[in-house]
Amino acid sequence: MRVQAVPISVPLLAMALMATAPPVLGASSAAGLAAQVDIIQLLPPPPAENSAEQQADLAAVLDAQRAARADGSIAHAMADVQQSCGRFSDALGEDLTSARGTKVLAFLDQTAHRGALIAGPAKKYWKRTRPYAFSAQVERLADMSPRGQSPPAAGVADAGNAARQMMAGDAAHSSYPSGHATFGTVCTILLAAMVPEKRAALFARNLDYDHSRMVVGAHFPSDLEAGRIAGTLAAELLLQDRQVQRQLAEARSRLRAELGLPAVN
Repeated sequence: MRVQAVPISVPLLAMALMATAPPVLGASSAAGLAAQVDIIQLLPPPPAENSAEQQADLAAVLDAQRAARADGSIAHAMADVQQSCGRFSDALGEDLTSARGTKVLAFLDQTAHRGALIAGPAKKYWKRTRPYAFSAQVERLADMSPRGQSPPAAGVADAGNAARQMMAGDAAHSSYPSGHATFGTVCTILLAAMVPEKRAALFARNLDYDHSRMVVGAHFPSDLEAGRIAGTLAAELLLQDRQVQRQLAEARSRLRAELGLPAVN
């Protein structure tokens, strides 16, 4: 499986973190995070459609699809469509989707979905065309296929469906930044805080999770980089919330016990 790592702009990220407003207790809802930062101002603009950078982005997507066909990782990429921190179980060495991982996974998914909504305003502002809509050379797979873009079930009010509903009206033009990369980065940072022994494996899996979005034709590399910046910022804000801190401490104790690891403060 080939993973193209695109480095996060560290100076930009540091500036973003310093620019955040002081956290408000209980403000870890989607609205609370969006109110604390102007994500549009904190992210660089995506490449212009006729630029050399855009052509390099497209070439990277086509290369990713060809490589996935060659090495048999298409099914893995399609499975990564699922926005659940349970997809990081392989890096963690514990099946978070098992019965004993239910409470930990519920906390992780709920928190990561709230964090991922920070990307929404930038998606709506930039309206960047997705790879499959930009070029007929890009194959539409998984949730990017016409069948995969069906709307969420009515009456379901979880944060993940809220994110999908927000973008449902213009799915082909909501590429930047990647919501999946934002979500996966929050998952990674939360899990790394719980099990720092697995930090390197978790961050490597996050790059792989992001890479899957190129394989299915959903995102360009620059979308993924911006999503990682947004996810890092979202995680920083969430981790300053006292309710999240308490929930994280409980989930960490539970997960470390399940992994047979010593308790940490």
